[in-house]
Amino acid sequence: MSRMTAEATLHIEGASRFDFDGIQGVKVFASQEADPNNTNVIGREVLEFSCGFDLFESMRPHGFPGDFQCLLEFGRASKGKAGTKIVGIRPAKATPSAPAKSA
Repeated sequence: MSRMTAEATLHIEGASRFDFDGIQGVKVFASQEADPNNTNVIGREVLEFSCGFDLFESMRPHGFPGDFQCLLEFGRASKGKAGTKIVGIRPAKATPSAPAKSA
């Protein structure tokens, strides 16, 4: 059976990792404009994703918040519910290179 994956551009606010009694994990916080027709949300809506420790470390050099192109994997999360995990991430816009020095 193949993995269910998708690509998406996410506005990532930041991430945090935890290691508690041998349970490790990473939470990635993304946000989006709230649906203006939803009277139960004001401002931005925050979405939470998981990712691996190795991916967390690869995110360190990037500035946050920002837009990132993410590879998402769908599977089971806690209590048998559906979950979405970020398995690949890169800045949505290429980082501009430093200007060349003139001689």
